[in-house]
Amino acid sequence: MIIEEQESALVTRATQRDHDAFTQLYQIYFDRIYRYIRLKLGNPIDAEDLTSAVFCNAWRTIHNFSPQRESSFAAWLFRLAHNAVVDRFRSMRDVISLDASGERLAIRAILPGPEAQIERKLTLYELSTALDLLTEEQREVVLLRFVEGLSAREVGDIMGKQEGAVRGMQFRAIESLRRVMLHRRDAAD
Repeated sequence: MIIEEQESALVTRATQRDHDAFTQLYQIYFDRIYRYIRLKLGNPIDAEDLTSAVFCNAWRTIHNFSPQRESSFAAWLFRLAHNAVVDRFRSMRDVISLDASGERLAIRAILPGPEAQIERKLTLYELSTALDLLTEEQREVVLLRFVEGLSAREVGDIMGKQEGAVRGMQFRAIESLRRVMLHRRDAAD
């Protein structure tokens, strides 16, 4: 609760054009926004550039942030990042897959049980391959919920969907991923 109150105070100050408060918010959120964009674009240099652009846009438009309209500052910031990624894809007209470098992806296990087991076992390459089988919206839900650790409500705010719709997409995505992983396990046996 103290952290939320501190963040709330920083956001309030930042909306009043307090550069120091915004700098602290930048430091809090930079890694998460960068990771989200990097997973979407695959290229670290493009991800750095777009992350910088997102924070510049956030500074320019922070006066538009309203705690009454948004579920959280994080959801507002991720919506800016989401929109920037969508704009980048539109301008490129190419779909760029996730970096298949074989690195392990640290995914927060939000749900216990088989879903968490599947997530912990996936390498970045396996995740990329499995995510390719999902719809774009399902991929977005998986990245925001499990990689970024946002709530279903925050993801709904970012995507312009109801919380129940987000939970439904999440359920269908997890079921698809489970089927893919079970199929791979059976094929490996």
